[in-house]
Amino acid sequence: MSGISNYLANKEADFELRGQVFTPPATIYIALLLCSNGPIARSTAYALGNTVSVIAADGYNHLYAVTTAGTTAATAPAYPGNPGEAITDGTAVLTEQSDVLAAAGSTLVEPAVGGYARVAVASSLADWSGTQGAGTTVASSGTTAAISNNITITYPTPSAPWETAPAQVWGFASFDAATAGNLLRFGGLGADQIINTGNGVSFAPGQLVFHLDAR
Repeated sequence: MSGISNYLANKEADFELRGQVFTPPATIYIALLLCSNGPIARSTAYALGNTVSVIAADGYNHLYAVTTAGTTAATAPAYPGNPGEAITDGTAVLTEQSDVLAAAGSTLVEPAVGGYARVAVASSLADWSGTQGAGTTVASSGTTAAISNNITITYPTPSAPWETAPAQVWGFASFDAATAGNLLRFGGLGADQIINTGNGVSFAPGQLVFHLDAR
């Protein structure tokens, strides 16, 4: 899953088509995102409002929220990964959260303990690749509509776990401020992570990818 926030989509539309000024942030701040119950499990009871991650049919890690409490089926149903889709899984219903995340809604949750902080990265050719490929440092000329980090993005060393079980880190997001601020983009990790005291937490160059044509 990869998406653009309503805030940024509106700014880009007004800049491109309506003659409005938009000054991109000189620095963006990379956040980590939590789901309350980690990867979805089979034959498992979930409460209303629980969030889980699902590797959907599109190959990406998506966030789903439980919108009808119940127990998942022993065999997984199809999860296409469409924005806002509601999937009946056993007696539970789970709803894909791209639209809620784009609105910076209630399921956009960051760690809040253990010395967690967003990481600042300059908005520059040096720090982010062009669409023509990872590691490139000239203006975009590619066809992938994807960019990735050219530098290592390193978080503070956790002084305590950044989540309480069964929660796990499922995704990432960019903001225009170190705290609060406006959500810009978001995406899912390849696999959920548990971050404990003293763990090294980083994205190696090319590991954090924003798909610019999402939504």
